[in-house]
Amino acid sequence: QDAFPNINSLRGLDVVNQIKTAVEKACPNTVSCADILALAAELSSTLSQGPDWKVPLGRRDSLTANQTLANQNLPAPFNSLDQLKAAFAAQGLNTTDLVALSG
Repeated sequence: QDAFPNINSLRGLDVVNQIKTAVEKACPNTVSCADILALAAELSSTLSQGPDWKVPLGRRDSLTANQTLANQNLPAPFNSLDQLKAAFAAQGLNTTDLVALSG
């Protein structure tokens, strides 16, 4: 969360953290942050009258985080389109993936 590319770019994690805290209280060690994010994406699309889809559950969160690797591999919010495409390609993703994940 504190990686350089996320500074002044990544928003809403306070809401996700609040949801995760509430869910952990109700059912500890059951729902991952990854599932919460996937559900939030689908619900926000639906609530804004966009498409909806079935969200498969069961994702697992990583047990570790590596800020050095995040700083090296996450694209920055000021990257050009060519830089973004190159960053995604380095992860085995294409332009369609870039658009879908950035949307």
